Amino acid sequence: MTRRRLALAALAAALVLVGCTDPNGGGDQTSSGEPTPSTTSPSATPSETPTAEPTLAWGPTEAELEQAMTDAAALSDEEAAGQVLIGTFSGTDPAAAGAAVTDLGLGGVIVFAGNVASLEQMIAVGDAVQEAVGATRDWPGIVSVDNEGGIVQRLSAQTGPWTTFPPFQVAGAASGSPEVVSAAYEAMGRELLASGITMNFAPDADVTVGPSDVTIGSRSAGSDPDRVAQTVVAAYEGFSAGGMLTSAKHFPGHGSLDVDSHESLPVLDIPTAELASRDLVPFEAAVEAGVPAVMMGHIAVSDWDPGVPASLSPAAYSYLRDELGFTGVAVTDGLDMGALTSTWSDGEIAAQALIAGADLLLGPTDLRAARDGILGALADGSLSRDRLTEAAGRVIALVRWQAELAQRAGAEPADVGASAPELADLAAAAVTLVAGECSGSLAGPRIHVRGGTEDVWNAFVATAQEAGLEVVPLEQPADTDVRLLTAGSDGSAAADVAIALDSPYPLAASPAQTQVAAYGSTPEAMAAAVAVLTGAASAPGRLPVEVGDLPASVC
Repeated sequence: MTRRRLALAALAAALVLVGCTDPNGGGDQTSSGEPTPSTTSPSATPSETPTAEPTLAWGPTEAELEQAMTDAAALSDEEAAGQVLIGTFSGTDPAAAGAAVTDLGLGGVIVFAGNVASLEQMIAVGDAVQEAVGATRDWPGIVSVDNEGGIVQRLSAQTGPWTTFPPFQVAGAASGSPEVVSAAYEAMGRELLASGITMNFAPDADVTVGPSDVTIGSRSAGSDPDRVAQTVVAAYEGFSAGGMLTSAKHFPGHGSLDVDSHESLPVLDIPTAELASRDLVPFEAAVEAGVPAVMMGHIAVSDWDPGVPASLSPAAYSYLRDELGFTGVAVTDGLDMGALTSTWSDGEIAAQALIAGADLLLGPTDLRAARDGILGALADGSLSRDRLTEAAGRVIALVRWQAELAQRAGAEPADVGASAPELADLAAAAVTLVAGECSGSLAGPRIHVRGGTEDVWNAFVATAQEAGLEVVPLEQPADTDVRLLTAGSDGSAAADVAIALDSPYPLAASPAQTQVAAYGSTPEAMAAAVAVLTGAASAPGRLPVEVGDLPASVC
């Protein structure tokens, strides 16, 4: 609680400055334009340690935030409106990314798989964005991406030389080894940073409730709020060490909903106390740990603002800041999603989000309409210039902080595709045995392998053979029948050993005497599972979700 009060006090001090600052750039400054420095006590002696400058929970000092607010106040209305927008661009031409920024003075861009052609091209995209921003501003731009791992990653072996990461659920299974989790996501952060990316919309802080969770699933670290919280903090610390800005998402929590906000508006129709004991726990932990951004989901909370998505709800932003003590950047989920666009226009969405308390607006369908909606709201008085200045100031402080993180990380192109050792450690810490013996050989030496897609089957067989197991045709006798369970697999099919290579849920129906959860079909996940089968390694992981009546681990 003390940290929260300090954080809120720091924010209050910065807002007082904004309220006293002339929009044209006046304020309490030295003749050089820098904030007036604080004075030290005249009684201090050279042997005394100077008092450290107050620092916000997420990194910058109070003075740095104040300077960012002053810089934001000096922007024109059009410039300030552009500064809080993150836009999309078409194709893979770096010039298109730069032009998107220049056209409306955007704060930056978001990269999707269709924007990715090669490492060199991605570096050029980052350079183009920074050049476009630098033409009018003395702070960096944002080059962002959704790169969680699993089904949500834009930079992977499928799009170029990047490492393919497993779904975030693997980190939940390995949460007993937080240093391993941090190392893996530091490695991802370094790969992204070396590719020109400055901000990753991860980690996913949602608490999943299981198969009825139609949107999040294995994107969540698990179903236990405290365990998810621990995992989110470990991942955030890793990303930060890798020079990457992160945003815990999707506040106030999408993991218990059976409606996808990409299509329509999901509703959390539960008391705030219940929300606070489950869905909000990881967000509170992330705020306490210093996460610099929180992504606001398009989720209505009946107890706060009936029928209004959190991304547009003053009550939701108030809870995040007043109850959880968050002082960083509140970023919206994509403003092109059906939960919003089915009801409001792009201009209305952008204006309402800022009025409610958003600082950074992600991916409107029509960027110009969104920018014009902000300007229209300023003109009619529904959006105050102070609110827009506050939002832009936080974003400026954020990007300057990222520049410091990047300098410390010092990532290089050679880091791209070099995360296999960290992923091998993560997979080894996550692999879970939920039925069978905890030591010794569990399969072989001659095995049948059934199930999985052709690519998965081939990859697993190669891994097994490399480990010394002999994979024989089904018409020949074998010592062990191994079945690979992937998404949509029939878990009830006969087998001696069942290995879940995606979600562990199919194991609930498996009759196999030995059951292994590996949480992905990456080479590292397969190697970890095979090492357990041959007895070369233990299975230290624990199921991060409930799977029928199976134990979290038998080891």
